[in-house]
Amino acid sequence: MRKWTRGIVVAAGCLVLGAVSAEAAVLYGVTGDGATTPESLFVINQSDASSTFFMALGNGDDGETIAYNPNDGLMYHASGISDGDRFWEAINLNTRTIVLSTQFVGPNVDDETLAITYNPNTGNFLAVDRDDEFFDVTPLGAATDIGDVEDNLKGLAFVGDTLYGAEVFSSDLHVLDPTNGATLLTVGVTLPGFEVLGLNGLATDPDTGELWGIVRANSDEGDTFRFLALIDPLTGIATSVGALGDNFAGIAFVPSAVPEPAALGLLGLGILGIAGLRRRKAA
Repeated sequence: MRKWTRGIVVAAGCLVLGAVSAEAAVLYGVTGDGATTPESLFVINQSDASSTFFMALGNGDDGETIAYNPNDGLMYHASGISDGDRFWEAINLNTRTIVLSTQFVGPNVDDETLAITYNPNTGNFLAVDRDDEFFDVTPLGAATDIGDVEDNLKGLAFVGDTLYGAEVFSSDLHVLDPTNGATLLTVGVTLPGFEVLGLNGLATDPDTGELWGIVRANSDEGDTFRFLALIDPLTGIATSVGALGDNFAGIAFVPSAVPEPAALGLLGLGILGIAGLRRRKAA
């Protein structure tokens, strides 16, 4: 049975009116440029890692990462590596529309954004890029450089008050200081029967507090897979629920009933997100 609560939240210039369901959260994934269906959102089944197409994205010339903002009920998407093509977007999942599409800007922003996560301590986002810069980012995409991280973190997620970062080219999972990105502790991620090459995304289930990740690993035969897996952040042991059917570059959990951003008081998100501002990548 569903249990509903109503609420009103004002954040990032949005008045959010809606109901929140007590049903299980939904896991979304975004595919990368090399995927069969690139630069798109999918819903991922947490039982077997199967995926269902949700909507196409397409802005930005390289890289994809996503994070959900519980304050405004929007999914955020970062993509792009080149100046003038480094996009920061907000997505209304109820209408499957991009309501904000602008440039990711700020001091030292000059490379691909690899991972983003909502920061419950500030109401902003934390982000890392390929230059290992660590940013505080407003919902409107304005970034402030606040530190440095270990090599190429492709996943960021809070478990409770603890921030974790996952490397894309190694098995290392880091505990990070959310104020400056410094590594406080490192554990190696293992997947029984496979050699872990790296992780391509992290997300925490808001209902259970469990950490999930995309684990890229080699089999004994030398085949490379991307597995959807539960990760014990204390031991680093990953438990796969199945191989993902495409090249997913990031994941994010969303409550089963997403609040609908109201038409009132958008103060920038709606204005900046006019559909005509969107630009598709060349095929």
